[in-house]
Amino acid sequence: MKKDQNLDVKQILKYLNDEMTKNELIEFESLLKHKKNQDLFKKYTTTNHYVQLSKNDFDEQKALSSFKKHIQSTKSPVKTNKNRIQSYLKYAAVFVGILTTSALFFNNVFWNTNDNVTEITLQREDGSFETLKDNTPFKEIKNEDGTVVGIQENNRLVYKNRETSKTEEKLVINTLKVPYGKKLQLVLSDGTIVHVNAGSTLKFPERFIPGQIRKVELSGEGYFEVTKNEKDPFIVYANGINTEVFGTKFNISSYPDDNFSEVVLVEGSVGVFNKEERFSSVTGKKLIPNQKASLIKSNQNLKVSTVKTDQYVAWVDGVLLFKNESFENIMKKLERFYDKKITINYENIKTEKFTGRFDVESLEGVLKTFSSNTPFNFKVKKSEIVINP
Repeated sequence: MKKDQNLDVKQILKYLNDEMTKNELIEFESLLKHKKNQDLFKKYTTTNHYVQLSKNDFDEQKALSSFKKHIQSTKSPVKTNKNRIQSYLKYAAVFVGILTTSALFFNNVFWNTNDNVTEITLQREDGSFETLKDNTPFKEIKNEDGTVVGIQENNRLVYKNRETSKTEEKLVINTLKVPYGKKLQLVLSDGTIVHVNAGSTLKFPERFIPGQIRKVELSGEGYFEVTKNEKDPFIVYANGINTEVFGTKFNISSYPDDNFSEVVLVEGSVGVFNKEERFSSVTGKKLIPNQKASLIKSNQNLKVSTVKTDQYVAWVDGVLLFKNESFENIMKKLERFYDKKITINYENIKTEKFTGRFDVESLEGVLKTFSSNTPFNFKVKKSEIVINP
C-alpha cells in the first residue's frame, strides 16, 4: 500500500510545538518536498502564528540559528549525515522566510496596509481555521467531523446548543480573532451574547458542558450579556483581571498594550478578582450596577469607583464616546476603531483631557474636532497619522 504523501495540520502543529521525534522530523522533511505540502505549511503558519511575532523585532538570523540548534539536537550520536543536515537547513531557510512573511502579515492585519488580510479569523482546536468576512450573508461553521456547530450571518456568529451524551467531558476550544477596524457579535452555545471589539481575541468552547464552570478567555475588549445559570457559573479570564458572573451585562477592557484593565457593570452582579481561579469576597471586589473595577497592571491593585456606563459601552453601537479622557488613551481607541496607526510626537498633549461623541465621522474629522479645542497638527500618511505640536 502506498504511504499517504499529504501533510496534515496536526503534523504542522506538532512541528511548531517542537514535539517531533527524529523519525517524525525525517518524515516531515520528506513530505515538505511536495509543493502542495509546502503551500499548506506556509498558508497555515502565516495565518495562525503572526500574532506571536512583534511588528518590528523579528530577528531572521536568530530564528535560523535556533532552527539549526534544534536540528543538531536530533542528530544520531553515532553518525552524522552531512547531506541530511544540509537538506534540513534548506528547509530552515524556507521556514525563516515563512516567519518573515508572517511578521509582514501581522503588520498588514493591524495597520491596514493590505485590505485583503484584515478579516476576522476563527481557529478550531484541531488547528484548522477559516476567515469570517463581515459581508457574508450566511455561512455554516462545521467542526472536525463535519457537524454544523454554528452559523455566521454577516457580522454575527451563532453557536448551537446541540444535544450530546452525558458522558461527554472534553471541551473543544475555538479562538476568535478580531483585527483592528472590525467587531463581531458572538452568541455562545448557552445563549450568552459577546460583542467582541476591534483588536481582540476570545477563546471559548464550541459547546459548554452541563455541570462544569463556563469559562472563556479574553484579550482586548468585549461586552457580555450572560445567560443566567446558577448551577454553572460563568467566568471571564482577561489578562489578569477575572470576572465571575452572577447573571448580568458588563464590559471588560483588557488590551495587552494598556497599563490597566477594567470591568464596568451595567446590569446584575459580578465578582472581580485577579489571582484565584474563583471569586472570593476576601480578596476580590463585588460590583453593583454603575461601578467600575480597575486593575493597574504595575501593582496589581483592584480599585472600585462609580461611573456612568454609557462611556464604556457606546462602542457596541458604533459610537465613540469620550468623557474627560486623556488624549493618549483616546488615540489608542482610535487606532483600534479605524485600523490606523497613530504616532504622537507631542508629549505635552498626551495627558490633556478631552470629551466628545462621534458617530460616523472619519478619523481626520475626529482629529480636526479635537484640534479645534486644543491646537495641534497632524499629518496623514498611507498607513499612519503623525501628531505634531
